[in-house]
Order: sequence, then C-alpha cells, then structure tokens
Amino acid sequence: MKFNQLKLVSLALSAAVLVSSCGGGSQEKSSDASSEFDAAKEQVAADVSKVLKDLPPPSEVPYLLMSAGAEFDPTIINSLDKLESYQTNESKAALNLGVYATDIGYLTSYEKSELALDYMGECQKLAAPVGVSGAIDYGMIARFEANMENRDSLSSIINEVMQKSGARLSELDELNSAALLLAGSWIEGVYISSTIVNTYPDDLPEESRTLILEPLVKIVIDQKVSLNDLLQVMNDVPESEEVNNMLAELEKVKAIYDGELAEVEKQIAENTGSFVLTPSTLDNLSAEVSRIRASIIE
Repeated sequence: MKFNQLKLVSLALSAAVLVSSCGGGSQEKSSDASSEFDAAKEQVAADVSKVLKDLPPPSEVPYLLMSAGAEFDPTIINSLDKLESYQTNESKAALNLGVYATDIGYLTSYEKSELALDYMGECQKLAAPVGVSGAIDYGMIARFEANMENRDSLSSIINEVMQKSGARLSELDELNSAALLLAGSWIEGVYISSTIVNTYPDDLPEESRTLILEPLVKIVIDQKVSLNDLLQVMNDVPESEEVNNMLAELEKVKAIYDGELAEVEKQIAENTGSFVLTPSTLDNLSAEVSRIRASIIE
C-alpha cells in the first residue's frame, strides 16, 4: 500500500477505535487522531499543489514544438466528437479534461484561436462532472475570446485553467481527479510530441531529417523529470481503481525512460558534439504512450 495512503488508513482506524471507546479521555484521544488524519490529508493536498505548479503547463510542450519548427497537424488532437461520452464517468472526464487542456495549448501555440475557443467552450461540459466548473466558466471563456489575437495571453489563460482546476479539486478533497487531470495532460503532451517526430515527412535526406528532428526528440526525452513528479502525485493520493490503473501504465513509461533511454540521457549529458538523437530513439516510448492515450480517449 502507498505510504501516504497507509498513513491515512492507520489514522482512520485509530480514530474509529477511539470513537467507539468510553470516557472523556477517549473523546480527547479521538479528537487528536482526527486532527492528525486531517493534517495527513492536507499534506497530500499540498503535494498535489506543488506538483501542479512544477509540471509543465499545457501550453509549454506545444510551444516548444512550434519553436523547434514542427508544423501544425490538426489530426493529432483528440476530437470533440467523443466529449459527450466522457461526461458520465468522473475519472474519464478528469483524464480527458487534461488531454483537451494540452490540445488547447497546442492550438493556441499555432494560433488556431477559433478552434481553440471551440475546445474551451466544449470543455465546460467536462468541468461539471469533474467538479471544476468555476475554472472554466463564462468569464474565463470571455477572456479567452477577448484575447484571440494574443497567443501568449491565450496560453496563460489555459495554463490558469489547469492551475485553478487542480487547486479546486484539492480544496474538495478530490485528489484522485486532480492526479488524473495531470496524467491526461502529461500523456497528451508526450503523445503530440512523439507523433510529430514519427510522422515528419520523409522526403528529405535522412541526415537532414535527423538534424531537424533532434531538438524535437530531446523535448520528449526531457519529459522524464515531469513524469517523476507526476508519479509522486499518483503515489501520494488516496488509492482508487482508476488511479492505480493509470499509475501502473505510467510506471511502464517510466521503465522505458529508466531503461533504454537512460543511456541516451547519459550521452546527451556527456555530448562531445558527435552524438545525434534519431527519431527511432522514441519508437518504444511512442508506442507505449500511444497505447495509453488510446485507452484514455476511447
């Protein structure tokens, strides 16, 4: 059992035993146990809040891709056609709200403002079942629409949506949904990045294509740090079937980073000028992330 969850369960059992006991002293001990239980919950919420701030915001990875010269691909993002099917399942809604947040970041990075506004408006339908209606309200959408010509402002707004969503879920003790929201956003960022690498036109000489894609490959490699932060959150929040399933999936991704990609990281760190990242470096990682992403958006 996860450490923080074990701590929470132990405190809860202690409180239950003390409540069932007799005498004033028992009531006092019960109150102390209850206070410790609340403090443990607050610590987990604080961990979620910290990682929410440390993880790359939804617009960061798409912006890096755009800056590296990757062309816009409208087929990469998740279709809005599936959104209605996510509304009846809180965990599915949380995961896909994270997915759509990164999709909106991708759209705004490439100045596809009208489509980004459509996505923002539709995401209201997922905000209610997740419990973050206040993070994507009409005021937020109005701000988004008023800044349609300012890419940086739009990116800031979607990043703010994620921050407010995570904070609201922590306030409501919906830490599982907060973790799933972050997981959906992270998976989508790596999925978009690796897909761009894999589908990049091959009508260039291999050497030229590799040089163009090298910075894009490095963007994906660099997401190991944020994955470790995400796994910390997934391990800290109270256990649930949905969180445990996603944690198991992310551990498979981490195994690839820690295994075959660890040597790549070492070579990057010790680069003497001759080491070149190739698209094939990401083959296994891309396949694993694509599989997980498919299960999220189905």
